[in-house]
Amino acid sequence: MKEEQNSRLRQLVRKLNRVRRAQKQQIDILCNDILSAHGDFINHLRNFRFAADFYESLLGAGNLDAIAAITGEFFTENIAGCSAAIIFTTSDPLHPQSEASSPQMYFHSKDPNLEDIPSHISPDLTPKMVEAVCQSSRICSADDLCRMGFFAGPAVLKRITLAAIGLNNTGPALGMILLYRSADKPLSNSELSVVSSVVKGLAKAVKTLQSASRCDSIA
Repeated sequence: MKEEQNSRLRQLVRKLNRVRRAQKQQIDILCNDILSAHGDFINHLRNFRFAADFYESLLGAGNLDAIAAITGEFFTENIAGCSAAIIFTTSDPLHPQSEASSPQMYFHSKDPNLEDIPSHISPDLTPKMVEAVCQSSRICSADDLCRMGFFAGPAVLKRITLAAIGLNNTGPALGMILLYRSADKPLSNSELSVVSSVVKGLAKAVKTLQSASRCDSIA
């Protein structure tokens, strides 16, 4: 009789342990889901704050030079160690078939070790390159850029990590943002994500100023 009671007790203990393990697994899954959702929410807030601060800084910009200066300074201030090239095309959207001259380029960097980078990469930042980046509709890595005709050379590409984002993916290319940093600090997906979050608004501001400039020149 006693042996039978002990057997039942052991069965109950085993069953209880199985229930506890199942509950623990469910709790772990729930906690992971909560943490994941919390992380996504924090990322959305970070992107929103970045975009809000950026757009606020653009309010005083009255021309493309000012937009480029504000944009370059904002990126170098808010993305650690990052340097930026702000590039605007000079083609006329009213005559998209006309041959575009060299883009307007504005370089911003606080890294003294990368002071020579603009002179190395500028020749490859052609209207054709800008158009290819815009039409890609994605963040372009160094490999993507090389496939598009970016030939800065291995010596340069070994020193930096870089990525490019087009200002628009419909209609004539307006320009692009090129971010670069020391190769030992690759640009992260989260950093590129926050930059992407402001590109659409930046493109609208550039397009508005370009249109206003043309109207002034006609008048």
